[in-house]
Amino acid sequence: MFSRKITPERIEEKRQEMIELAENFGINSLLTIQASQELDTLLNALTKTRKAEYFSLQKVYRYF
Repeated sequence: MFSRKITPERIEEKRQEMIELAENFGINSLLTIQASQELDTLLNALTKTRKAEYFSLQKVYRYF
């Protein structure tokens, strides 16, 4: 779904977009809800990536 790399900056951009949509159209607007879902997807993907990196490092340093 997302072709660009997931970064904290990209997440912040999406969060700001969602806030602006909520201010302009309300929190129950379909546009706001869609932006919120996209933000959730970005956050979940970042969490998954970081967990994978953590467990990969844990395997490497297991014997230290």
